[in-house]
Formats: sequence, C-alpha cells, structure tokens
Amino acid sequence: MPARWPQARSGRAVPQRRSPSADPVKDRPAMRASLVAPLAIGLVAGPALAAAATIAPHRASYELAMDGSGDLVDAQARIAVEITRPDCDSYDIDYRFVARFQQEQELVVTDQQTQTLENLADGTLAFKTRTLVDGTEQQVVRGTAVNTGEETHVAFVEPESRSVSVPLAAFPMQHTLALIEKAEAGERIVQSPLYDGDPAPEKGLSTTAIIGPAPDNRAEPEDAEEGAPLADETSPAADMRSETAEGDTRDDDDDRGEAEDPMAADMSPASQLSGLRSWRISESFYDSDSDADGMPVFETAYTLYENGISDDMVLSFDGYRLAGGLASLDLLDVPTCP
Repeated sequence: MPARWPQARSGRAVPQRRSPSADPVKDRPAMRASLVAPLAIGLVAGPALAAAATIAPHRASYELAMDGSGDLVDAQARIAVEITRPDCDSYDIDYRFVARFQQEQELVVTDQQTQTLENLADGTLAFKTRTLVDGTEQQVVRGTAVNTGEETHVAFVEPESRSVSVPLAAFPMQHTLALIEKAEAGERIVQSPLYDGDPAPEKGLSTTAIIGPAPDNRAEPEDAEEGAPLADETSPAADMRSETAEGDTRDDDDDRGEAEDPMAADMSPASQLSGLRSWRISESFYDSDSDADGMPVFETAYTLYENGISDDMVLSFDGYRLAGGLASLDLLDVPTCP
C-alpha cells in the first residue's frame, strides 16, 4: 500500500516536527498512506473498482532516513504495516510510523498508530489514530465514515463526539485500487478527493497522482552480480538498518535469526515482488491549508506494484525529506473469494 502514508502510502501516520512555533499534532501534514479514489478525471463507484484489482494481504516494514539537507540535523523513521482481509469485501490495516528528529539540541520521537477497517461493498471506514510525542499521548482520533450518495458522512467519537458531512471522497484502499486499475489501463493522471480518518475533514483533502514507468533499479536475486547489493541496501535508510528504531516490536534475536537463515535471501522483498508489474507514482496532496500559489501540503513518490505493495519511497515535508524502502515483507493468506 502506498505511503501516504507512505501510501499508503498507504493508514494516516506521518512524522512530526516540533519547534517553538509549531504544534506537533496540529502541524501534521497530509499523508500518502498507504498505506492506499474513485476518481480519474471523473467519479467512479468504489465497489465497481474492487472487483478488478486486489491488494495482497501482507506484513511489511520500511526504513527511511533524511534525504539531502533540510531544516533538521537528522531524521530516521520506521514504518510497520499489516494488511489483512477479514472477508472478501474488507481490508483491515494496522499501521505504525515511528520517527526520530534531531533539530539543533532537541531530539523528538513521534509515534503514530493507526487502525482502519474499510469495507468496499458498504462504502464504510472505521478508523482510530493514536499520536504520541516523546512517549506522551497527544491525541486520539476515532470514528467512522460512510459514503452515501454525493457525500461522505464522518462521525467522530474521539477526541470529541461530532458529525460532519463533506463532498464524496475515496477511502485509502479504494484509492489504491483505483491507482492500480488506472495504471493497468495506461492512464497517467488520477485526481481524487480523499478521506483517511483525518480529524479535520472540512479541509477537503484531495490528491493528484501522476503515473509513470517504474525505473529498473532493483536487481533481481538471480541476475545480480555476485556480491552486488540489492537496491534497498544502497538506499538512504541503509545506515540505520543496524539499529532498532524506537517503537519497533522486533528484538535483536529475531533480527540475528533472520540474518543467519540461509533461506532469508530467497524471501527478500525483491524476490517476492519479482515479476510483478509496477509503476512509479508521484502524488501531491492538497487541502484548504495549501498556499495561494497552489503548492501541495505534502508530496510523495513511490513504486507501486500490481498487488498493492509499495517500495522505494520519498516523503517530502516542509523543510525536509525522508527516503527509503522495504526492509522486510511477508505475504499473508488470501481469502477464497468468488
């Protein structure tokens, strides 16, 4: 799923930056997520999209690091995502984004944990996002959204009980499925309003995605020269792979066991994605906070595979960029569907 997260996206979890003039929760940029749009120059019904494309249930981790110079001294992040299908119409997403930001003498650790359940047939999205900064809970956003007619109706339970209706918007998995369908059809531009559980749906988040050919920059295991590193070993996140990012649930013993397993190379992300069609997606997100010149509030680029998994991502925020890719990938069971 795209990383809007980050895709993906792909859920909604993006790094925060704290400064004397910025609130780390209110200043959250819009995500890729996924994690993950019923629009491609015209509105298309969501359930109709779901039949043609599917997203593979999977568990993945991504490692990212600051790409180039910026307002920060350093930044590192890890994304963990699990997508399962409890039934043929639904996608259950568990998404976590932990990031460490060094700005002058201040180190800030942010942790965003998102769970969503999206039903394509019913046009519903249940969501919960918990945001922590330096281990202290800052905000919990929980509620449901329903697409009805020409509107998306959002009912919040936390941080306060309220309801709001906005123009019809796609949900994350619906958006990812649409991107795959349009890419397969040879279309190059996909525009869509998007709702992913944001606490301020009134801002009217929308996305414009440009679909291009994927660069042939990941060596296949059977074709790589002996001793040559795979693409993810030369990414900007490579230097942090020897560390365990704060908030990661794997222990050191698990990591050593993976490294010593002679079969580990056969199950690398590159091996599992080998042979699949892919596209390079450049996606920009806009809302009412976008400036008068029409600049997006957030931009991302990533490689999207036909099974909905994303890799080789760049997340561009105001003042810094994070870049990296898949560190691990496990494909999970697929339900038997008609």
